[in-house]
Amino acid sequence: MDYSQQEAFLEHATEHHMLKASKILQGESPTATCETRAPEESPSDFGMLLPVFAAEVSAANPKMTYKGRCFDEISFEYEALTETSFNVNVTTANPRSKLCKDVILFANTEIQHFEVFFFHGTHKLTFQMNTPEAQADVGVGGIKAFAFCENVIQDIESLFTTIKAFLGGISDHPHLPYIGSHVPPYMEKANVKFIKEAIGWELQERPTQKVDIDPDLIQSGDFFGIMRLDGLDPMIMYGTGSRVGHNVMALRFDGELYVVESQDAWYWPTHGLQRTKWADWIKYAENADFHVTWHPLNDEARAKFDEKKANDFFHKTEGLPYGYHNFLYGWVDTANDNWPPLLAKEFVPVMFKLVEDIKPTLAYNFFTEALNKRMGVDGKNISEMAGLAAESGLTVEELMAAPEQDFWEYTGLEPRDGWNWVCSAYVAAMYKEAGVFGDMEIQSTEFATMDIYIMKLFDQTTPRPEACVAADPDLPYCQLRGKYRIELPYYNTIAPYDHMFETCAINYPTYERDAGC
Repeated sequence: MDYSQQEAFLEHATEHHMLKASKILQGESPTATCETRAPEESPSDFGMLLPVFAAEVSAANPKMTYKGRCFDEISFEYEALTETSFNVNVTTANPRSKLCKDVILFANTEIQHFEVFFFHGTHKLTFQMNTPEAQADVGVGGIKAFAFCENVIQDIESLFTTIKAFLGGISDHPHLPYIGSHVPPYMEKANVKFIKEAIGWELQERPTQKVDIDPDLIQSGDFFGIMRLDGLDPMIMYGTGSRVGHNVMALRFDGELYVVESQDAWYWPTHGLQRTKWADWIKYAENADFHVTWHPLNDEARAKFDEKKANDFFHKTEGLPYGYHNFLYGWVDTANDNWPPLLAKEFVPVMFKLVEDIKPTLAYNFFTEALNKRMGVDGKNISEMAGLAAESGLTVEELMAAPEQDFWEYTGLEPRDGWNWVCSAYVAAMYKEAGVFGDMEIQSTEFATMDIYIMKLFDQTTPRPEACVAADPDLPYCQLRGKYRIELPYYNTIAPYDHMFETCAINYPTYERDAGC
């Protein structure tokens, strides 16, 4: 959409997350319900079409209850019938009005069934498990119940609002209003408020918003952290705890300074794994209203960084696509503790199964192929993957949390596919291939945007250029661009270690790092 609608969404999200974070800190479950997920929002707002998790029943866990939008008490009871069938007995009680109803989706990766409950009493639903995969999936994960909070018209309106929230800024031309590369003031204002209330970070304006340094000071391996107040970066920050939404790295080729990155933004002139001359890159960054911080490597890391190996690695990977295949998987390190409160983790496999039924290639590229990699198979659909996971005693969510492996070969994205890295993972891959991690067992594809800047790799002993000190006296690094000061908690504190960042939770809303993370 245009930025005005993104602004409206962020205004709503800000108010909700301020309330939600407060309740989580008071001991409330982070799992959202119809009543708690967005009590002040319009039913047609962003994300309101998504259902909430109500129950999961199985032979091992046969009964659960839920408070619905209509019925104060809804109980779900699993009843085994045969090897290939089972009942779910649903008892509804205490309706809030004579005309209300509850809409429930019963689902896993094999079964998707909608049921509307208008009347109190007991309702018997019979489900068939016609394949070994279905039987295995139900055996391990049971059947889930998801409650829809709104009516059909409101869900359709919310769908359009949600789609539009991620459209806009679709040109790399800096002079076009609204759809150009710059962030409008009202969008900036909405993002600043969202970051304050949802993440707990109050941005401070800088007196000096543009700092130029001698490019000769920038050396191969130096890291740049980037934030853009465009709706997407703050969502990444909210989901991961990061203070930046994009990562890039400096790399010299025959002495000439370039920036290498994994990039696919509509407002950026080039896409995929790429290099851009420094003079051009910093101009594009200004046109996109980037906040840019510069982080030179420390002496130990710089001594390990082999520029030739980094050059060779870039030439092998140049032109590969942005890491859509594993975008979700580098973020999800645990089965339960890496999900924002509004997104039911149990619904993710079901959601992609629904996508698969309509557009199999889309679901395979963004979700299913990475599951195949984790089980050492190829070409399996979501239902088949759930069955294979169940045979190993795993749910799909647990399979998703298995660490992504570097150099898995992906297919399906044109014009060229293969290895996949998102922005932060590509920087980590550069460090790995250049020798910064030595002989450590590191999967670069597990690195999120926060993970790069918290590593203890950066120089805090060499005096910063005078212009950097004048602009930001208290920062331990240079901020080259941006209206607001970028402050990075845990900066430069975590020494690299084997299997780094493979099992780290988000811990919303404090974002405190677990031991070893």
